[in-house]
Amino acid sequence: MTMVDLLVRPEVRKLVTRKTGAALARRLRVALRTLDRARSDVAVLLTGDAEIRALNRRYRKLDRATDVLSFHQQKLRGEGDARGDGVFLGDIVISAQSALCRASGRRFAGELARLAIHGLCHLFGHDHQRPREAQVMCKLEQKLLRASRYHGLSQGADTRMTQGDSARARSRPLGILGQ
Repeated sequence: MTMVDLLVRPEVRKLVTRKTGAALARRLRVALRTLDRARSDVAVLLTGDAEIRALNRRYRKLDRATDVLSFHQQKLRGEGDARGDGVFLGDIVISAQSALCRASGRRFAGELARLAIHGLCHLFGHDHQRPREAQVMCKLEQKLLRASRYHGLSQGADTRMTQGDSARARSRPLGILGQ
């Protein structure tokens, strides 16, 4: 069964309610099931612009905040890669502050889901640097967002949600979040 570990930093707790966090995890689980990866796990960190900027600077050498970063555990060649089944796929880091700004008229929870699905696509090896790659990734994102929007509403929660500064309480070390 898919486990979505969700860590919410204190600086964004007022933005991310437990209900919003549970809905986000539910949508990611549905997206994984849609890809026949129901036994795979992911970790999601909801943080602010300062932390995501520091991560972007450290790992991508870009000194600016961004909306989402993904850190895969292994390089996969798409969602059909057999190595992505039944494993911890990696970490998705989302700036809740950037998500709130980008939501502009849309629901904040929907924007968080869009960013999480975008990050999930990156974990499976998709990218959007070239037009053809971007087109493939966009189609996959749309498919997963549609599936999670309609099927995620009735699914039960299996979310480990930690509202704190560290991942020490977790049962297993996570990728970048475990450092």
